[in-house]
Amino acid sequence: MMLRSLAICCILLLFSQQVGAQCGACEAFTNRIVNGDFESGNIGFSSSLEYVTFFPFVCTLCPENTYAIGNNATLFHSGFTGTDHTNPPSGDFFIANAPGQAGAQVWCQSIQVLPQTTYTFTFWARDIANNNNAHPLAVLRPSFNGVVSADSLLAEGGWNSLSVTWFSDSLNMLDVCIIDFQSQTGGNDFGLDDISLTACEPIILSQPAFAGNDTTICSNHEISLGITPLEGYAYSWSSGGELSSDQVANPLFQATNTSGFPIEYQLAVTRDSADVGCMAIDSITLVVLSMNSLDLGSDNVVCPGDSVYIDCGVGWDSILWSNNSTANGFMAAVGTYSVSVFIGICSETDSLQVLEYGMPATGLPSLIEHCNTETLFLESAVPGIWIVENGTSENPINIELSGTYYFSYSDSTCESADTINVELFDYWQANLATDTVLCEGTQAILSAAHAGTWNSGIFGVSLPIDSPGIYSIEVVNGPCVDSDTIVVSEWLLPQIQLGLDTTFCEDYPIVLNAFSEEATYWWSTGDTVPSISTTGSGLYSVEVRNLCGSATDEILITNYPCNWQLFIPSCFTPNDDSFNEGWKVSGYNIDAIQLTIYNRLGDAIFHTTQMDEAWKPSNFVGDDVYNYRIEITPYQGSKEVRTGRIYLVR
Repeated sequence: MMLRSLAICCILLLFSQQVGAQCGACEAFTNRIVNGDFESGNIGFSSSLEYVTFFPFVCTLCPENTYAIGNNATLFHSGFTGTDHTNPPSGDFFIANAPGQAGAQVWCQSIQVLPQTTYTFTFWARDIANNNNAHPLAVLRPSFNGVVSADSLLAEGGWNSLSVTWFSDSLNMLDVCIIDFQSQTGGNDFGLDDISLTACEPIILSQPAFAGNDTTICSNHEISLGITPLEGYAYSWSSGGELSSDQVANPLFQATNTSGFPIEYQLAVTRDSADVGCMAIDSITLVVLSMNSLDLGSDNVVCPGDSVYIDCGVGWDSILWSNNSTANGFMAAVGTYSVSVFIGICSETDSLQVLEYGMPATGLPSLIEHCNTETLFLESAVPGIWIVENGTSENPINIELSGTYYFSYSDSTCESADTINVELFDYWQANLATDTVLCEGTQAILSAAHAGTWNSGIFGVSLPIDSPGIYSIEVVNGPCVDSDTIVVSEWLLPQIQLGLDTTFCEDYPIVLNAFSEEATYWWSTGDTVPSISTTGSGLYSVEVRNLCGSATDEILITNYPCNWQLFIPSCFTPNDDSFNEGWKVSGYNIDAIQLTIYNRLGDAIFHTTQMDEAWKPSNFVGDDVYNYRIEITPYQGSKEVRTGRIYLVR
């Protein structure tokens, strides 16, 4: 059964601020007034007087109905005197030049209070008029929510205090004021300081005592109690045997129960607020159900291929293994196994491993793919025998066929076997043909002995091509790889250009050339060579052949004598008798001619670049002697110039 919030008053604390106050446990002596000593300046309160500030060499408090906050009344008015009540000369206090009107609220403050609480209101006051003669003094009374106290303080001489009590009843707010009831001037100047509203108030704690909720747990089950700890609190538990600690707010609880019956635990926590001496106690009831211990034992080691019996014992309501078995035990091969056993709502879990004994490594792979280009031997790294169809074989063994091979070996603890799959592959050769020729504009097919991947990316036995290049193929059969390369050159059809029909000087024969790569030649002269020299005038022809085809061409050659001659008449008779009507030059082996005729004055009267073109002057050209200039270029030889006279006779 739980105990809730049992407060224990154990420590009496004594607080004082001007007046003594004795508070009970879980109470604190508090002052509700803000800035009652005026050390924070002109804040936290209100006043019907006008606030002024210090200004050098100026009497800032000379006007009545004013007040200031400072540490020396003389600084504000040369006729004033006085310093702070508790901390002279540096402390600040309230300095007033009150009006000559009774009822001035010289200081007021709104305060939050606790209901049903008695408060003591205290303030200090003094006369600050620097005058030994009789003069009006301030009469100061407090008021609470507008109700004026019957007690008053006369601000006479040095610092004096007034204390009155006020009961809050059901209120939670208080408007407190200090009122001046003096109605005369010429004095009525006072100072205020150290205003307080005090009471013994209950401490409001931020954390109750809490042990947790009553609960039922299983044996060896761990549970967290209590609450999150807070700074400034101390915690103590009544029982610590099953707790992780008895001096923390939230210990862990764990208990073992194998009795067959539930066991009840009563635990209590004491929360102590060390700063104010408040304590509280809370308790919790824990019921620990009985649960037998489960121990599968240590891990097991078995020989390769073997198993071992594992079990979880008896006495359980139900059993569930990680392999979904619900039996107490079973034969277990290599692996990791866990089991959960149940009694009522409680369970226990344990696990173990069945490990394989570490036999020496044979160093044999599980699979070998071997190319039949060389003999394959299988050899284990440890002593043993190979198991074959007709019995056994010593280590190593020669492999001639594909298949599965078994190797048996043992040591002082276990026997074991290793298995290896062997796949043998024939070596496939690519076998491309020798380098070949591709005729211009044709296609060909390259063929290999086996299908493979060509360097063009195509897979197959053959590859169509239509251009020269280097072609290769890679043939793969398991681990067997072969490749081959072929170079394909391009041959063009024979190209022949003997040239246009021509003439030449008979002393200088022309060479006719019909050369073509890898070709044969048949000339009309009977020659079979790439080029021949002409022997005279005639039609020459040739046929050229190579592996890709043939071509023919022919040329007509005309010879002429190698020397040249020019015939120039000396006169002519253009008299319309159809005989010797024009003057012209003729000749042979002349390649070019420039002919110009001049009159007696040197004027050119006829010009031609054509051989045999005649000068036929008109009837207006009279008989006379004319000059000519002839520039000729023969086929063979240098350019020459001929000049002379022409006689024109009609």
